Amino acid sequence: MTMRRLPIFFLVDVSESMVGENLYKLEAGIGAVVSTLRKDPYALETAFLSVIAFAGKPRTVTQLTELFAFHPPELPVGGGTALGAALSHLMDEIDRTVVTTTPDRKGDWRPIVFLLTDGHPTDDVAKAVERWDRSYRKRVNMVAVSIGSGADHALLKQITDEVVVFNDSAPDAFARFIKWISMSIQSQSRSVSAGQDGKVSLAKAEPGLLAPVEASEGLTPFAGVDDRYAVFVGKCSKKKLPYVVKYERHMGRIETTDPVLSQLLKTRRYALDTAVPVKSSYFDLSDGVGSGQSVSSDDLIGQPNCPHCGVQFAMAVCGCGRIHCVEGGGEQTCPWCGKTGMYGTAEAGEGFDIGRGRG
Repeated sequence: MTMRRLPIFFLVDVSESMVGENLYKLEAGIGAVVSTLRKDPYALETAFLSVIAFAGKPRTVTQLTELFAFHPPELPVGGGTALGAALSHLMDEIDRTVVTTTPDRKGDWRPIVFLLTDGHPTDDVAKAVERWDRSYRKRVNMVAVSIGSGADHALLKQITDEVVVFNDSAPDAFARFIKWISMSIQSQSRSVSAGQDGKVSLAKAEPGLLAPVEASEGLTPFAGVDDRYAVFVGKCSKKKLPYVVKYERHMGRIETTDPVLSQLLKTRRYALDTAVPVKSSYFDLSDGVGSGQSVSSDDLIGQPNCPHCGVQFAMAVCGCGRIHCVEGGGEQTCPWCGKTGMYGTAEAGEGFDIGRGRG
């Protein structure tokens, strides 16, 4: 007799807005979930895990794998938040890997999907949602998590009734969140071991950490970029590798006693959050469609070092419109287009537009 599996899919948003601490914590969190579940005999007997990452394109990072053999993956990064494409990819993976029940055999238990996203979709989701609603919604337990409340809650409610907002700024937020996911999977493992294959048994959420989204309203129009962040893709002039620079809209939340910084916060919208190195695979997960929008350099606070080679200026802009790193002014060669030109610094009030990513 073949053991019935409990398939668990992590559908993870790895778009540019997730770059930095959140993505690192999420990566470590998946490892913590696995470590916890391996100590649970019910989960060890039934749970099979898969990780699907999506940005401008989706990709199965880890195939559906038995818990004891599962190795937590390194999460990639890409440009865009193609939720429609990700949902279609998930449905294809369910069709390909989940065993259905027939008159001759018992199939797998009802799959669980944890959709983790922090932004609005940058593609058309209508066809994917219609397919999901028609053929998958009733036979898959989907839990949608809006990280930091930045996702399109109305859209998520169209996909599943189980939508929660994760307050990622709460104390020990990610550790507590990962514990909640682990406890929810353990609870469902016990349920299926007892022969109960119904609605997902979510663990009780701690106050201040997770809040349910109750109502579904009309779909939120989206302008093509996540305006909470200004994200830029650069290339190291020495190593020819890409990096992502993320500025966050500070919304007046930053306090300082520095008079110069205080004045900048009054007139500029975005403060430097992080600059991280990414691999060339970044472009494999990006949709290749620019946002068509830009941000003035006068709206940015902070100049990052290059995360690859460490030179002081990672926001130099070539005439081709692309960003790269330089050691200083003077003659420099752009690693994107290969052209050489003279570089200098812009004075206050002489800002220039910089093409932004989609977030």
